[in-house]
Amino acid sequence: MIKVFLLIIGGAIGSALRFGVSTWVQRSMLYSFPFGILSVNVIGSFLIGFCWSIAEAYNFSINTRAFLFTGLFGGFTTFSSFTLDTMVLMRTGEYKMALLNILASNILGLIAVFLGIILGKNLISIIK
Repeated sequence: MIKVFLLIIGGAIGSALRFGVSTWVQRSMLYSFPFGILSVNVIGSFLIGFCWSIAEAYNFSINTRAFLFTGLFGGFTTFSSFTLDTMVLMRTGEYKMALLNILASNILGLIAVFLGIILGKNLISIIK
């Protein structure tokens, strides 16, 4: 039961952070391209990679992992919003922007996870 509570709390925090960060980024960019959702997905990908490397090194509990990876990062990143933004671009005839969103979200997301893992492992080696 505690795991479910942690998922709920993590998801609520992640969702609130996603709203704040994506709204701020989107308003700052002043473009129709969905930079807000792209930014949370890339930031979230980096953070999940970084925290995963730390979780492995320090053997985080199942509850801590549930809070972080399913709750917090699951609430912060948002594939469903990404796909909706992409469909909106396609419906308005902006096919190049839709393709750019697909490629940027996936490629930058993978790069961000990789960099997060590398940074986390390097930080752990410095700390130990």
